Amino acid sequence: MGKKKGIASIVEYLKVFALFVAVASVSGIIVLKVSMYTGGETVNTPDVQGRKIIPALEVLNRAGLNLKVTRLDYDPVTQKDRIISQSPRPGEALKSGRDVKVVISRGAKEIVIPNLVGASLARAESGLRKNEIRISKKIEIYSASPQNSVLAQKPLANSAIRRGDSVVLLISAGPAPEYTLMPKFTDDPIADVMGRLKGMDLKISHVSYEPDSLRERGVVIQQNPQAGARVKKSAFISLSVSEGARYGEEKPPTYTILYYTVPDGSSAVKVSIAQDNLDGEREVYNRVHSPGDTISLLVAIKGRTAVKIFLDNELAEVKRY
Repeated sequence: MGKKKGIASIVEYLKVFALFVAVASVSGIIVLKVSMYTGGETVNTPDVQGRKIIPALEVLNRAGLNLKVTRLDYDPVTQKDRIISQSPRPGEALKSGRDVKVVISRGAKEIVIPNLVGASLARAESGLRKNEIRISKKIEIYSASPQNSVLAQKPLANSAIRRGDSVVLLISAGPAPEYTLMPKFTDDPIADVMGRLKGMDLKISHVSYEPDSLRERGVVIQQNPQAGARVKKSAFISLSVSEGARYGEEKPPTYTILYYTVPDGSSAVKVSIAQDNLDGEREVYNRVHSPGDTISLLVAIKGRTAVKIFLDNELAEVKRY
């Protein structure tokens, strides 16, 4: 009996020992799984408040943490695009691989509007855009100030304004245009008209020749704008000129006025102009001019026409028609 009891005790001990080993093994697996799930190593959360995104991302990456932007918010103290706050707070323990949530500053909600008067419209728009301020209305008026410069603003400079609000700008359209009455050119020879135009603030944009059995060749038949019309000074006009009675089928040329301003320089230059059309290439102009002089020349358009402008025998520009 005693022997059988001893054997039973040993068997029971072995069963308890096996159960202990099994429980210990399972516990170890559970601990390992929990450790893997929670990220393993614990680190102290770095302080990234006041930093921009990229530097903050680099700091957290070195600590084995991630950066997550939760929202953008206005802040009267923190500069725009910098971190206002973080969670967890600096120094708090956090498992590696976890997120540090941050709030990014949109800058102060109210800003002082700058003085835009005298600035160009492009510069004013750029500055307002950076501060998230819209332009609700642009009013243009004639003035002595340069065109597209700011004359006035509402709200006034140094006023407090909320981001996202708008302003009204008064913009210069440049000096008011001067007007003149269009002279009568019809029934006058084109040569006389060209002479008269040299003393006027008018320019010829186009000359066409048309057959006309009632007027001599070279006499103006029509003009646009019409005589007596109110036009701006320096306006362009187009003329139709008689080529006389047409007896052949040859298509008459059209004409345009070439305007060329001699570039700035220290001395006068020889300006020569060559016209290249269906009739071939030939020189049509050759004179000495001072810098800033403007040349006007009647050019015949026959097929594809090129006008070559030479300065002191060097090709300076080619105009094609």
